[in-house]
Amino acid sequence: MAQDPKSADLLKPFLRGENIKRWRVEPEGLFLINTPKGKVNIDDYPAIRDWLLPFKPESENRATKQEWFELQQAQLAYQSVFAHEKIVYQDITAQNPFALDRNGYFLANTCYFIPLADPTLLAFLNSKLCWFFLSSVTNIARGGYLRLRSDFVVQTPIAAIPKREHARITRLSNISTDNAAARLFIESAVAHRILDLALPEQRRLSRKLEEWYDLDFGGFRAEVERVFHAEIPIRKRAEWEKYLSEHAVEVKRLTAEIETAAREIDAIVYRLFDLMPDEIASLEASLAGQY
Repeated sequence: MAQDPKSADLLKPFLRGENIKRWRVEPEGLFLINTPKGKVNIDDYPAIRDWLLPFKPESENRATKQEWFELQQAQLAYQSVFAHEKIVYQDITAQNPFALDRNGYFLANTCYFIPLADPTLLAFLNSKLCWFFLSSVTNIARGGYLRLRSDFVVQTPIAAIPKREHARITRLSNISTDNAAARLFIESAVAHRILDLALPEQRRLSRKLEEWYDLDFGGFRAEVERVFHAEIPIRKRAEWEKYLSEHAVEVKRLTAEIETAAREIDAIVYRLFDLMPDEIASLEASLAGQY
């Protein structure tokens, strides 16, 4: 972009399936070079052309017919929708993967979307009853994962929602989305600070360090030493302990609020579908361990 400001015209923020989680998207700072067939003169964008040139031989060997710099499947029919708010979800997942995209991301083929930014629909899609239904109609991949192709998801029954319940479920959905975004912001900020303890070639967190909020300070120090082969300097240990403790409290508070909202959403959805207590108990028992 610094070399050629026009490059921004072709760069679109981009999500892969693994970037979409329940209630939130976790972008990696990826961008799609949006060059649909017959729509772009690549010489008008010299910085992007020069960046792509090393891939030209491989691109020219693709099975379909297009210029070497053009996308093979640009999904032009959907691009106007990609640029707006929408509900997005993963293709292969072990739990409700629905989230609100507020930033107009373009999507990889490991994602699907619903062209609505409806928090009430989002809440229903993330409910236990919806997951129970999807589990009964979709293809099942290995390890308990489901394939949530759009032709399965469109079969999902939606109950009529009275006005009072609509307002309540919308509020709960917004709480969950906002708290998930706030929690992600804290998790990401702390993770970046943890990486400051590593050498450049070691800048990757272990699973335990990614979940730093579940470690006591002794466990955190031990994991830092194991992964980064480094000790936190003595003079900085008190500062680190306080920093982690304060942020862990906030992460756990936000998580608890999301879980409380989810339970309330489930209770509303059960009522909307007139489920009896024994039916609810049976449904929840079948989903044990997934929530």
